[in-house]
Amino acid sequence: MVKPPLELKPNIDESTIEQANVVEPDVEQPNVVEPDVKQPNVVVNTANFFFQCEKYNVRDEMIEWCRKEATKAGFTIVIGKSDNGGNRRKPYFLLSCSRGDVYKEKKRILKKQDTTTKKFMCPFRLRGYFLASQEWKLSVVCGEHNHEMEKTLEGHTLAGSLKPEEKECVQELTKNLVPPKNILTTLRGRNPESKTNMKQVYNARERTVGQSKTIQDFFWAHQESVKLFNTFPTVLMMDSTYKTNKYKMPLFEIVGVTSTEDSFDVDFAFIANEKEDNFIWALETCKSLLKSKDTFPKVIVIDMDKSLMNAIWISQKMYELSSRPFAGQKNKTWTSY
Repeated sequence: MVKPPLELKPNIDESTIEQANVVEPDVEQPNVVEPDVKQPNVVVNTANFFFQCEKYNVRDEMIEWCRKEATKAGFTIVIGKSDNGGNRRKPYFLLSCSRGDVYKEKKRILKKQDTTTKKFMCPFRLRGYFLASQEWKLSVVCGEHNHEMEKTLEGHTLAGSLKPEEKECVQELTKNLVPPKNILTTLRGRNPESKTNMKQVYNARERTVGQSKTIQDFFWAHQESVKLFNTFPTVLMMDSTYKTNKYKMPLFEIVGVTSTEDSFDVDFAFIANEKEDNFIWALETCKSLLKSKDTFPKVIVIDMDKSLMNAIWISQKMYELSSRPFAGQKNKTWTSY
């Protein structure tokens, strides 16, 4: 009797095989994009703050009046466009809300920062135009905002920024070791409408004092230039170029003149700021190159730089100053000496 063949059974269940043979299609993950958080539809009309604007003879006075009115309303304004006229164009300017326009990304970003923009395409616009009567008149192009007004502008980037005279006050008080709290009290005493806060005072003090241990000012002179300077110390020409070098620092240059009307470089100095203290340091260092204490320059030619002029006057021994336009005339011959 022949036995039937053994039926081979797999160790895996058929249901398992069916599941294994099923090829699931590739599931594409959707691009998850966070929805833009849109501000609610807000319309705030501030046109009534600017309807009572009078005519002004000076443009800056009208702009300053508009800024004060905007501060009362709870926002800040910036100059969007301006034109001084020419080629049959009439002078005008456009003022817009500081939250107008859109943010423009920088092409070169050195460090990624987790920040947001304040720009919100606010449509607010004011227009000032120059009349034939030689006066400025203001008109409201659009007085509406698409955002809420600020409850307080204290410490605002624009409203709380220090004016030039206030910066000088902070610098002087800082040099006299006045505490920041007293500096802020002094600023508010001089201007009760000031929106400056303590942080902005500290920032101004930091720019004045600084905690960096790097070199701020650098002076150098060639030994041959020093010899020429001691031989021909009568006439000096001084000029401070703008921050066009790779160090982004002002370059202070002093040039001497020989008896044959040839010029030579006396010295150079990189200075941190074009202020009196920096110029005084450079001038005193330059004077130290002279071997004879009785020999001093008699004529100094500079451009109309007030800080440099004051620094020379403070350097009491340089007693004769001739202030003449210098920029752009280096290639001319100084025949008057």
